[in-house]
Amino acid sequence: MEKLLTAEEYLSHFYEKPTEMPKIPLADENFLSAWSEAEGAEVLNFLSKNFNLPTNKFDWKNKSAMKIEISQTLGGKLPVITTADHDDFCKMVALLNDRDFKKYPLTVNAFTMQTKAEKIFRHRVILLNYAPYSNVSAEKLNLSAKDWLEKSQKLRMRHEAAHYETLRIFGGMKNHALDEILADTLGQIAAFGNFSAERQKLFFGLKGDECDGRLNFYLKKVKPEEITKIYRAVNSALDKFSVEIKNLLNSGSSDLEIFEFIACKKI
Repeated sequence: MEKLLTAEEYLSHFYEKPTEMPKIPLADENFLSAWSEAEGAEVLNFLSKNFNLPTNKFDWKNKSAMKIEISQTLGGKLPVITTADHDDFCKMVALLNDRDFKKYPLTVNAFTMQTKAEKIFRHRVILLNYAPYSNVSAEKLNLSAKDWLEKSQKLRMRHEAAHYETLRIFGGMKNHALDEILADTLGQIAAFGNFSAERQKLFFGLKGDECDGRLNFYLKKVKPEEITKIYRAVNSALDKFSVEIKNLLNSGSSDLEIFEFIACKKI
């Protein structure tokens, strides 16, 4: 049985900045050439024709709304597949991994995945589904439903790209509060033009010493009696980050500089 972490052990995580940073964006990974004709293609036809994936295995609910794009990240370009129905999203995960259908919670609408189906094995793909981010309602953000969906998609895309960037630039990515703060910070900037600690606490379901939301997913390896300490640490860190990120944005810091700043700093 895996040893559970103390709050101090959990909060020690951060990324070491390389002595010499590589040229950014990084060169694309080799698999990307197989997606050269993907942009704008009909998704299921492309996957069937180019990778021999059994797309007719599933009954798709809204296949006409699916799309493929090639998106630039700091870590190189990636194919991005977007669905507009949660069941279609779950089916796409199964298709790309040669698995049976698995229903994910309605709060799960994005993956940065390394595919496992034979003809597409170990390709990195971002998979997104249109839905309110973190299952937060538009009303809580004082936005219209349409505006929040559009912002959710920008946030979700930048969030997933950040995980790929830590993997390629720093050599790893984790289901950890720091990684999520990093990804959501860049996502908030992409969607809103700024970072709000209160908005992030809403996304996490964090309310001071208590949490009833997404942050708990990243604390499964922490001793139960230590979790409240992490709530407090994250709550405090978000307030500090809010000031620091505002200063970085006001000084004209780049996306890469903000990425490095958070990734290389403990909560």
